[in-house]
Amino acid sequence: MKKLFLLFFLVLGFNMSGQTYDIVIAYERQPTDDKRNEYFSNFPTFSQELLGWGLNGHGARQIKIKKSDNSNDYHIDDNLGYYFRNINGPQLTYINFIGVPAESSFIDYFIDVAINNAYGQTLYSIDNGEQNIEFDDLINPGKNHQLITTYMGNFYVQNFKPNVSLFLPPNRDPAGGTKTICANEQFGVFAYPKGFPVEIYNWQYSLDNKSTWRNVPEQFHVSNPDFKISDILGSNHLDYIGKTIYFRMGYNSMVFAGGKEFPLIYSACAPIVNKLEYKLPPLCYGDNIRDITVTFDRKLKTGEELRFFQLKAVNPLTNLPDSTPPIPYPFFSEGDPRNGLVTSFEEKSTGVYTYSLLNFRGLNPGATYQIRYQAFENNAGKGFSFSPQKDNIKYKEPDPVYFDISQAENPVCANQTVEVIIDVEGGTGSYKFFVDGVEQTDPEPEKEADGYFHLRGLNPEADNYIKVIDSNNCIEKSN
Repeated sequence: MKKLFLLFFLVLGFNMSGQTYDIVIAYERQPTDDKRNEYFSNFPTFSQELLGWGLNGHGARQIKIKKSDNSNDYHIDDNLGYYFRNINGPQLTYINFIGVPAESSFIDYFIDVAINNAYGQTLYSIDNGEQNIEFDDLINPGKNHQLITTYMGNFYVQNFKPNVSLFLPPNRDPAGGTKTICANEQFGVFAYPKGFPVEIYNWQYSLDNKSTWRNVPEQFHVSNPDFKISDILGSNHLDYIGKTIYFRMGYNSMVFAGGKEFPLIYSACAPIVNKLEYKLPPLCYGDNIRDITVTFDRKLKTGEELRFFQLKAVNPLTNLPDSTPPIPYPFFSEGDPRNGLVTSFEEKSTGVYTYSLLNFRGLNPGATYQIRYQAFENNAGKGFSFSPQKDNIKYKEPDPVYFDISQAENPVCANQTVEVIIDVEGGTGSYKFFVDGVEQTDPEPEKEADGYFHLRGLNPEADNYIKVIDSNNCIEKSN
């Protein structure tokens, strides 16, 4: 927060008023055949016809053309604010409107066209503003985008520029600084002055070295956007760790703030996982993963910590997260070394630092997971990182031990023992059988020709408690 406050304070020193646009209107004295024929059938011709036109704004407020903004063009009358031109013959004229006041909410402008005699008196008004210049026409200029067709010819927006500038703090300025933004770090750049319509503050970013540009979400169309890279890229923002993301203001066909672009290197700002080892999977169905060992590329700095370890399911082909909620590292009491807060690593060999994650559970069999974690420095969130795709964990746990008991036959004589049949499946390795807590080893039950295990010699008068375990001591109990 202190960092953002400082940047905001610096911006206040700039001029925050006087929101204006510069607009260039092109006039092409080449009416279509239909319009030419329509004109001659409706209006008489005069040997001294002149064309007068201007840009009208809100409430019929006229935006006057000035000689000083158009290289002192003598066709312009500063008093009337109109451009006078003979209509005979083809022409292509560009008229500059400099410093057009910006409205609080953008309104349409329209071309006002009239026929005048040699004394500047209006003879016929041939356009009453029905063909407006919409805002989209301003920010997407050019003849092929929007033509206003009149009897005199065609008008279109040749150029449009909001008089807005960018303030880049030192670590965002391409001329110097680190040009790095950490995962989980707030965006800190400002456009000034404030007060333009929101369409002007259209921030764009490029992920492919400026080949294509994309708009940030609409909620960030403000002069000082406050967002993180994850806010614009979504859940796959970590795929761009280590890559350069470019930013600018404007649209594909028109850039603002002088076309200034600034690159940001998206960084984890955290120790990077070099290796992930799935050392000790669970022994039994539903148990915790016993050990995942993480090896990092560097030692933690003074005041640096890693927190919030989690296993996140990803698509094994794209390595993008799926919709499965992440599995957080179990949180224990403060001070417990298992609480997921890493303040130091164990050095296995020179330059290799490892940390073991224990007791993860709740994973989906067959799913692929990566380790994710967040970096803090002096208790401030600094970055976010994840393990490499080559070390993703494909989770598999043992099948649960299931068994079912049935009695072979009822005893027909007094003191006759009972035989039971046990159907067992799942688990790992061989099975052991217990009756009332005593392992049955003489004889040791084996799967017989019928595919079942048989326990013989049981007391028919007793409630025999039978337990079956696998080679990992995984258990299911039955009475």
